[in-house]
Amino acid sequence: MAQIAENPLILVDGSSYLYRAYHAFPPLTNSKGEPTGAMYGVLNMLRSLLLQYRPSHVAVVFDAKGKTFRDELFAEYKSHRPPMPDDLRAQIEPLHQMVKAMGLPLLVVSGVEADDVIGTLAQEAEKAGHAVLISTGDKDMAQLVTPNITLINTMNNAILGPQEVCEKYGVPPELIIDFLALMGDSSDNIPGVPGVGEKTAQALLQGLGGLDSLFSNLDKIPTLTFRGAKTMSAKLEQNKDVAYLSYKLATIKTDVELDITCDELNVSAPDDEQLHQLFSRYEFKRWLADVEAGKWLDGKKDRPTAQASNKALQHQSLHLWLK
Repeated sequence: MAQIAENPLILVDGSSYLYRAYHAFPPLTNSKGEPTGAMYGVLNMLRSLLLQYRPSHVAVVFDAKGKTFRDELFAEYKSHRPPMPDDLRAQIEPLHQMVKAMGLPLLVVSGVEADDVIGTLAQEAEKAGHAVLISTGDKDMAQLVTPNITLINTMNNAILGPQEVCEKYGVPPELIIDFLALMGDSSDNIPGVPGVGEKTAQALLQGLGGLDSLFSNLDKIPTLTFRGAKTMSAKLEQNKDVAYLSYKLATIKTDVELDITCDELNVSAPDDEQLHQLFSRYEFKRWLADVEAGKWLDGKKDRPTAQASNKALQHQSLHLWLK
């Protein structure tokens, strides 16, 4: 079972949090009719992370507006998604202000996705000797997992290390990109190879390895025992370009040029005055009282042990985080 190290460097997929909080809550508003539910949900989850782990280094990363390099590779990338609802869009800027007021570094980088920024920082931090905890609900992130980079799934708070990735997806982290390239990813409109689903992708990768190995050993595929193996070689050959395009789309960049390093992601003291102003406007009354009492992020509580943290997270669910 994956263990979370003491004082991990935490990378938060803010965009993942945002959508999950938006859909988890009813359409909450303040007395002026301004939407507040997604903000409340994201802040509550961030607060839980800070109180749970007491990290010294954190980054909260959001997607930037506009297209990314993936849109240039494939015009249909994510094209099936509806526009962001207006009541969600209206919460982004004040949410960013609240994150900063909490003392957390906030990153929004144009031309790439939050995943790419997180991937870059995660690998940089690992090389610098940090244990890394990525908080996300995005399965693409499983490709980043190593013995020193762990995921917490924000949907169910499951902790994913290398062993858990293998158990969940049937392939190790280093084959997650190949897995997505073969079967596609409907959430991002990554096409994949027509007719290849999860079970077939697992059988191919378990039998012969990644894409390069598969295309070098097309003659061996009919000897595999999964259903449809006899005709799979031809199917792959006909869709080789699509498979490799899907591979590129599914690959998280780990070389994004950033103007901040992992060691500069220091957690600062919260700006209580700014938090008070924002919580007053959006009528987060319970938190407002905590800020006034100087205990919204009460630093006096002892940080739980890694074992206790793991146990707690395994038994929590998203709705409990958002209560």
